[in-house]
Amino acid sequence: SKEGRAFAFVANLVHGIPPECHGVADIASLLFCLSAIDPEQQATAVRHVASALRPRGMLVFRDYGRMDESQVKLGSQRSKLLKDNFYVKHDATKCYFFTTQDLKQLFEEDAGLQVVELYYINRIYKNRSTDTTRRRVWVHGRFQKPIS
Repeated sequence: SKEGRAFAFVANLVHGIPPECHGVADIASLLFCLSAIDPEQQATAVRHVASALRPRGMLVFRDYGRMDESQVKLGSQRSKLLKDNFYVKHDATKCYFFTTQDLKQLFEEDAGLQVVELYYINRIYKNRSTDTTRRRVWVHGRFQKPIS
């Protein structure tokens, strides 16, 4: 394998990314992590991730969609709601449930990225041994940094 083909780093996206990471990525991913950030800080986090991309770089996103079964269950417990569509789960982690419009605002309008694709994924999972069904909703998106 060639050295320098991939570079990974861990950062608190609300506080920023290391200076050496600005403008170097062809691809960045946010997979089920933006939902854990307070909605008031999500735009800042998305701008920081976008700053890591080179022109024409692609950001791949997937996270929880509005009306996912876990949101419906959390919504039935008043003590779990922190803010609109933002909940604390049983393990003390937090979770926001997105609409495509939320993401269009965050990625396109707040971070200056172009929407390449943005849609809901709806899945129904059946557990035959317990005869239960789970209805899941996720939001998938790809966003590109413009040339200028």
